[in-house]
Amino acid sequence: MVGSGGHQGWKAFAWHGLLLLICCLMLYPVVWMISSSFKPESEIFTDLRPWPSGVSPRAYVEGWTGLQIPFGRFFLNSMIVSSLSVLGNVIACSLAAFAFARLEFPLKRLWFTLMLGTLMLPYHVTLVPQYVLFLKLGWVNTFLPLVVPKFLAVDAFFIFLMVQFFRGIPRELDEAATIDGCGPVRLYLMVILPLSRPRPVPAGCRGRTAP
Repeated sequence: MVGSGGHQGWKAFAWHGLLLLICCLMLYPVVWMISSSFKPESEIFTDLRPWPSGVSPRAYVEGWTGLQIPFGRFFLNSMIVSSLSVLGNVIACSLAAFAFARLEFPLKRLWFTLMLGTLMLPYHVTLVPQYVLFLKLGWVNTFLPLVVPKFLAVDAFFIFLMVQFFRGIPRELDEAATIDGCGPVRLYLMVILPLSRPRPVPAGCRGRTAP
């Protein structure tokens, strides 16, 4: 029994050593890439050691403005586009979802079906018509093509998700709000949106599982 246990221990040790060796081999390219960023250009492919002979941030300084446009501009552009896109999607898609989930209007099911049908359209089908439209409007090389459509509820997937969530909110709340004098706008702003916000889990409930 002792010999069998020792054999199993050596076998596990060998497997762990092999896995550690494979892990080092897989991490070597990443370590080499990071260390090469601190090496002079002449040593990148001649010195294969995973550590640089001398540390110099020159490559990062030159690379920051290497494209004649500082990378700070790229970060600023990304922040502007992402912020306005999120804001537009939240406003426009929630309004469209509220209309489909709570309001009654002619051909409601048909419009909802057509909206879901746009999910099956490949992106490349609409790419060229969109570009032609933006070109005619003079929006090419601006933020507008990336931001304005987000305020027009063009993301059917988000609308579909919000519709399903809004349908889970009890309609008795709508009736109570209507009795108190709320119209569709106030119902959306004062009932639906507040109940749709993510709420933090109380400290006492964290880590608990259902019985």
